[in-house]
Amino acid sequence: MSWRFLQFFANMVPVLASVIRDLVWEEVSVKEIKTNYLFGKANAFDRAGFLEEAANVYEELLVKEPNSIPAYLNLGGLYYRGELYEMAIPCYEKVIQFNAKHYHAHYWLARCYCKLERYYAAINTLEDVIEFLPTFKDALNLIGECYERIGEGAKAEHYFLKAIRTEPGGVIIHGSLLERSGAEKRGEERLKH
Repeated sequence: MSWRFLQFFANMVPVLASVIRDLVWEEVSVKEIKTNYLFGKANAFDRAGFLEEAANVYEELLVKEPNSIPAYLNLGGLYYRGELYEMAIPCYEKVIQFNAKHYHAHYWLARCYCKLERYYAAINTLEDVIEFLPTFKDALNLIGECYERIGEGAKAEHYFLKAIRTEPGGVIIHGSLLERSGAEKRGEERLKH
């Protein structure tokens, strides 16, 4: 038996223990027990590196609960970690359809767009996030990175600085624009005029 199967079974032990606990000692509906079991099973597959099996469990869960925001988020995250960004996008879009202000879904949707080099789509999505959560540092950094990638240095710098101001002692995750020497910045300014 391979190491991944052993890892899967080890991850299933707490899931099965939870099912037994819920059946015997807790007053939990059978539907809720099944839902919790499917989430646990998908997580166990994911942690063991079985991407396809985990995705199948989430798809099964979504057949039973088609409006499950956690299932769509987890499935999107699974695809994102597997570098299947095109497959992750509809999952995050579905969450946004259910809850237009779900900032995590907007953020991860923008991350997918960024990975696919669809920077304008990422910027539009991030602007929505920043509109209702103006201090979301990760979103500010990512929008700065997107602007940097499309060659709009001033806008990139604006968002990187905004990210720094959101937290004392803030750190720029990406931002080579701010790390350049003063001579390089002056040279760029001269070119713009």
